[in-house]
Amino acid sequence: MNRLFISYNWLLFFGIGSLYPLLAIYLEEVGLSGAQIGVILSIGPIVTIFAQPFWGYLSDRFQRPIGVITLTATLSAITVLGYLLLNHYIHFIVVAVLLALFHSPLVPISDSITLGYVKKHGVPFGNIRLWGAIGFALAVWITGFLMEFTFSGIIFYVFSIVLILTAILARWLPNEAEYVRTNFKQGISKLFRLPAYCLLLISTFLIFGAVHANNFYFGIYYTSIGGTVAGVGVVFLLAAGSEAPVMRIANYYISKFGLANILIFASSIGALRWFFFSMEPSSLWVVVVSISQGISVGLFIPASVMLVRELSPDDVKVTSMAIFSSAGTGLGTTFFTVLSGYIIEMYTPSSIYLLYGIASLVGITSLFFMKVYLIQAFQGERLQN
Repeated sequence: MNRLFISYNWLLFFGIGSLYPLLAIYLEEVGLSGAQIGVILSIGPIVTIFAQPFWGYLSDRFQRPIGVITLTATLSAITVLGYLLLNHYIHFIVVAVLLALFHSPLVPISDSITLGYVKKHGVPFGNIRLWGAIGFALAVWITGFLMEFTFSGIIFYVFSIVLILTAILARWLPNEAEYVRTNFKQGISKLFRLPAYCLLLISTFLIFGAVHANNFYFGIYYTSIGGTVAGVGVVFLLAAGSEAPVMRIANYYISKFGLANILIFASSIGALRWFFFSMEPSSLWVVVVSISQGISVGLFIPASVMLVRELSPDDVKVTSMAIFSSAGTGLGTTFFTVLSGYIIEMYTPSSIYLLYGIASLVGITSLFFMKVYLIQAFQGERLQN
């Protein structure tokens, strides 16, 4: 069963990596402006904020998570081909909306099924999820070469085929997931009364929003400094691939240095990388420095997830994770994706990395205040006891 979950996660994230990091390059090739590309790329995060709760409700209501995955993966595979059949900006917007609607539940519902499995069988979640990072990295590398030496629309065929295979493989997964029912409104009210949690939301909005926006625009940036489309795949292979081994040993360093310190350290590495990219170094140096993503993202993801679970009360842990995810991958990604599109159109692709670096510094400041608050709260709790 472990091999089934590993294969499924690898395939699911291979599909993601085969499309989204290279989509901006395709849209630029067909003549869209930076602002138009920014709008299209931001549609996914916006739709996700509203679509994920809808699909989650259906999955929970009918207790058919595998059915939802099979349906939405198949619809995603069909919808993405609209990019090839249509060639107008408005048509691309429609395709982006529909694709986001169908594709948005795949990762959270898959994670829910995986969490239920690892909790039942005592398998570390990271040991399975890291294969997703490997699949993502390989996908960008392989599809980047295909895009370079065939035609740019190949990314849609690869994505479609992989999503069909994902739907088929999902039918062998256990039809169960880890569900926790809670009052959503009460959960939000309870969480937003936690200062440390709110500060963490601010930091993930700024830090991880920039990380996801980079995934969309890196291809345009890399080719603008002399790199090739195939080279984009190599960079993602090294950058995303380096996350897997770091995730595997993250628990050791988290237990040794603490969650807050690890988050500040990982975010600082990320900020330095953004400022370095803003100076338009040679494409070779970009390849080398991109490996630092393993440290920044590979540590930030497990540490932030663990901290969210520690900060939130038991009855709102699922709600807290949903809000946390929306802050970074939803709102944060939308904000930085749209703004980056306009910056690229008015200035240069490298300018967006100055924005990401400054945003990361503000996010690190928020993490520092969160750490100070947690220390004071812990000391106050000790005095009361």
